[in-house]
Amino acid sequence: MTDGIIVGLVVTIILNFIVNIVSSQSLETCPSFCVCDTWYMLRRASCTGRHLYNVYTGVPNTVQALDLSNNVISFLNNFELANAGLTSLKHLNLSGNTISEIGLNAFDNLNDLKVLDLSKNHLYDIPDDVFLQNKNLRILKLSRNNFNLHPPKFRSPWLTELSLDSCQISHLPMDMFNGLPRIQCLDLSNNLMIQMSSAVVQTLQRLKKLSLTGNPWSCNEIMHDLQIHLKHKEVKFDEVCFKKMYPKKFEKMILPPIKKQTNDHSWSIIRNTTIEKTKPVTYNTSSSLNNKRLSTNKHIANQQIINVFLFLIIGFISGVACGMFISYFWFSGKYICTRYRRRDSNLSLEYHDFQRHSLLMNPYLRNSMESDTSLAEPSPSTPPPSYREVVSRPSLYRCL
Repeated sequence: MTDGIIVGLVVTIILNFIVNIVSSQSLETCPSFCVCDTWYMLRRASCTGRHLYNVYTGVPNTVQALDLSNNVISFLNNFELANAGLTSLKHLNLSGNTISEIGLNAFDNLNDLKVLDLSKNHLYDIPDDVFLQNKNLRILKLSRNNFNLHPPKFRSPWLTELSLDSCQISHLPMDMFNGLPRIQCLDLSNNLMIQMSSAVVQTLQRLKKLSLTGNPWSCNEIMHDLQIHLKHKEVKFDEVCFKKMYPKKFEKMILPPIKKQTNDHSWSIIRNTTIEKTKPVTYNTSSSLNNKRLSTNKHIANQQIINVFLFLIIGFISGVACGMFISYFWFSGKYICTRYRRRDSNLSLEYHDFQRHSLLMNPYLRNSMESDTSLAEPSPSTPPPSYREVVSRPSLYRCL
């Protein structure tokens, strides 16, 4: 027992001595503009914010984690990392640079590379087979680049996590992820996508988490089918389209009133229906689509009927209003005409009374008028006067 303890102590002392020697050697060979230390049991060299324009930093070949973020590196040529002696890298951080072009063999001979961060660069396009030789690559971060209409279609069967958020992506091709069968976490948030078909993620059989927030989604049938597919596959995601379960404004007018039932049997039926509604729903794409189409058709038919009734009611009200308006004008016109006729008749009567009064006041005219009227007024038995007499004496026969 004591011999085993002694042997263990000796082994730990020897290992600590070897680690100290290696760390001292690495500190001696670490360049002055970098910081070399141990990070999660890995030998790390941090050269951030040093205005470096390439990966030739002079760090030792035994470095396993290299941080070159926030520099001015703009190109990654073929075999550049391997020629710099960085073949032992497991973590490589190149974020915050100005990289706009990557060669097809830029990451060749980096067989131990597990995590690669290329976010916050100027990448517009990346070769599809650039990571095909990195069989240990698991995490790839490409956030805040500008792929827009050219999202990368990588072929990397070993990649498990991919970040494509904030890359100005507006459309995803159907074969976008065909070369990534082992993806488990996918980040597509904060892009410009309007809709996304479920066929895009159909090949991701191991997908466990999908980020979709921050896109201007159009909540149509395609998006609802995508959410149903993700729920069926038990993928964790934030719902971006919520289906409204309450009736719309015109549907409330059509729904019949619910009658209250007091017997126990009716209450049991209502309780059973509520229990059935609270049970988990198994989603079936074909039946759900048919139900949606039937409900939309019924809603459209009901809305058309309501529109017809509204049109008839509006027409009836407008017709009554027009009739009342016309009848008002007609009656007002009749009233004005009758008023003018009465005034004219009163004026004519007043004129005749004035003439009669003037004749009575003038005795000469009154005598002549009496004589003329005696001659002019024929008796019932006498015949009418001749034409010559009427023409010769018109004053006597003015009223004939």
